Amino acid sequence: MPSLYILYNYVGCHILSAVDLRVGVVGFGWIARLHAAAWVRLGVPLHVYAEPAEHAAAAVAEFGAVAHPTLADLLAAVDVVDVCTPTDTHAPVAVAAARAGRHVICEKPIASTLAEAAEVADACARAGVSLHVGQVVRYFPPYAAAHRVVAAGELGEPAVLRFRRASGLPARPWLRDEVRSGGVIADLMIHDLDQARWFAGEVVRVYARAARPVGATRTQAYAILTHAGGAISHVSASWALDSGFETSFEIAGTRGLVDHDSDATKPLRADRPGLLAGPGGLPPVLGDDPFTLELGEFLTAIRGGPPARVSAADAAAALAITVAAIESADTGRAVTPSPVPAAFHPFTPITATATATAVVRGSWE
Repeated sequence: MPSLYILYNYVGCHILSAVDLRVGVVGFGWIARLHAAAWVRLGVPLHVYAEPAEHAAAAVAEFGAVAHPTLADLLAAVDVVDVCTPTDTHAPVAVAAARAGRHVICEKPIASTLAEAAEVADACARAGVSLHVGQVVRYFPPYAAAHRVVAAGELGEPAVLRFRRASGLPARPWLRDEVRSGGVIADLMIHDLDQARWFAGEVVRVYARAARPVGATRTQAYAILTHAGGAISHVSASWALDSGFETSFEIAGTRGLVDHDSDATKPLRADRPGLLAGPGGLPPVLGDDPFTLELGEFLTAIRGGPPARVSAADAAAALAITVAAIESADTGRAVTPSPVPAAFHPFTPITATATATAVVRGSWE
């Protein structure tokens, strides 16, 4: 029998029904656990392949997942592959999944470079499968609500935007290795680089600085973005908190201002009465899990429903800004982001060709 489930989110109520899709999560670190919990909430049969083997065993114990001994075995058993491995393995795992004919969901960033990202998009297009990338901050209620205010024109034209995101230094060695993860800019700041573009449009110039107080790891980064429409975004990211996680933003437009601070009592504030009660105002429910909303939206799109609010091209644009910020921080010069590779727009499937499936190995702790 087809499975039925109901997913409520803050852009409306959607009733989704379809035959079960089997999802395979690759990797089982911190982010994969959040994805696994979301898939369980969505009622999706869950499979996992992870190295070392004890990570896969943890997925079985915590979520009742079906563990597979190799990536090839996982690909043979599922319809959708959710890539939750270290950044430098995203592209090869995603390409292997696409070549096996599986829909691809990938954690951000989609890849380490735009060239690798284009390989992923091309592989998905050739196989005729979907490609979705987890820029999950678009699903966090304060950001989504503020975007609705901006999109409704309640603030006028965006003028000056400020975003901040801070956490402690990551424990996992691969995250502190800038060659593997891209460092604090590609792992943390990329969330708000995507937000800046989502709120204020295309970015035409990036100037960034980064500090390196902990060994070879840069733990602080700051970027100034110039948007095509004239808006300016200030974006900061830090791995220097003693504990916890902090986020904030301020969106100033020609007609008003909204701001958010994770430490504040109210999740979103405005500079004039009634601003948040208009057509772009706060949603009625702020407690929905962003990962469940995100993956549910991806699943809806895979099943032929409306497209997700973040496209593969959006993720490629966020990566282009990220790469520009890293280059600027390395050279001290302002950088123009590279265009999104042609493979992303339009993302139209073409005739698939038979290709051997690559098997990717390595420690994904």
